[in-house]
Amino acid sequence: MRKNILFITESYHYAPSPNGNCVEKVARELVHQGDNVTVLTLKNQETKNNFECIDGVKVFRVNTYAEWKVLFGYFGINMISRSVSKIFKLLKNIFIPLHPFRSPGVLLNLYILGKRIIIDEQIDTIIAVYRDFETAMSGALLAKKYPRVWTMLYSLDAISGGVCSNQFVSEKTHIKKCQKWEKYFMDTFDVFCPMKSHRAVYDTTLYNKYRNKIKYLDIPNLLSDDYNYSINQDSTVNFVFTGMLTESNADCCFFLKILKKYIETENAIFNIYGSISNGIKNTIKEMNLWNRTVFFHGRIAQEELINVRNQATVFLNFGNEHSCGIPCKIFEYMSTGKMILSFSKIKEDASTPYLEKYGNALILMEDDQQIEQYVKRINEFISQNKECQISKKDINKMFYANTPKAFSDVIHMDN
Repeated sequence: MRKNILFITESYHYAPSPNGNCVEKVARELVHQGDNVTVLTLKNQETKNNFECIDGVKVFRVNTYAEWKVLFGYFGINMISRSVSKIFKLLKNIFIPLHPFRSPGVLLNLYILGKRIIIDEQIDTIIAVYRDFETAMSGALLAKKYPRVWTMLYSLDAISGGVCSNQFVSEKTHIKKCQKWEKYFMDTFDVFCPMKSHRAVYDTTLYNKYRNKIKYLDIPNLLSDDYNYSINQDSTVNFVFTGMLTESNADCCFFLKILKKYIETENAIFNIYGSISNGIKNTIKEMNLWNRTVFFHGRIAQEELINVRNQATVFLNFGNEHSCGIPCKIFEYMSTGKMILSFSKIKEDASTPYLEKYGNALILMEDDQQIEQYVKRINEFISQNKECQISKKDINKMFYANTPKAFSDVIHMDN
């Protein structure tokens, strides 16, 4: 039976976050299955469109920092609006009573437009995506407003098990507040869907009351295209990373030390597609690698990534510092069947079980004492596996739970 589905997410299509990227893959699959899909999301620097249709998906966008646009936007004082927005961004970090919410105005905008969409599009299914809290909370408010609509909180990030980004809030306060909101969300939504990597958080007695509502899913980021990627036969090893490089998320500095040693005897380049922090950029420059061995290309269109994946010899993954976080990019990497080199910062790295199951991967624990040994292991790994490529059929069989189709199955069976 065809469904009218509303996703509420913080980004979509233009410069999407990893979560926004997952939602887009799922939305396309649902459209392919014959469902009517609408997305309610936020504007960003890449697009200011209020509405557009992308690949059969209706996309509505609301303003961010809405508090100050209400006060100043109608008077055309754009400079003041921008300045006050920056001040608010700073002040909200110390407004602890609202933590973990960041923008009440955005929440209000999502809720108001969400009500209109539910009526106009005859929505029967709401899927609110965490994170952010504003998208989750707007979904909860809409669930209370329209109790006949089936609702899901799709938690791609662990709520209480995630990282606290507010430096003015202690970890203890953050966890306590998040646990309170988790219980509110579980009371409100018909289904609460965290990722399998979040079991350590939710398979505890704290959530026994909600056991029947918790349904574990997996990251739906395996590429569904039928493109057969080719092996790079070039003698120069092309290390490729796609995504965001920062000190707190996907820190590549340990790999740079290895790369510096590796290029003493081997031909290699490191291509980065996405974004990079100034700190890591400066480190690369200080190591005299910028635009010599390491090349930064910025964000590129999804269509161009096919060529990027084709040219890659080895994909790079940099693990998170908390056990619940899985870099979504590993599923895109695995979709190619090519080699993956992954660096872990903790023993409980959530990427490890997937990469071990995949097989065509080398996983190394970051350790400055092992750099020379790691260079040898990487060289051996590449030499032994350069002609190895796992078939698309085998990948889809191994990781069906990570396909957008698997998510679609859940929606149609449970709703």
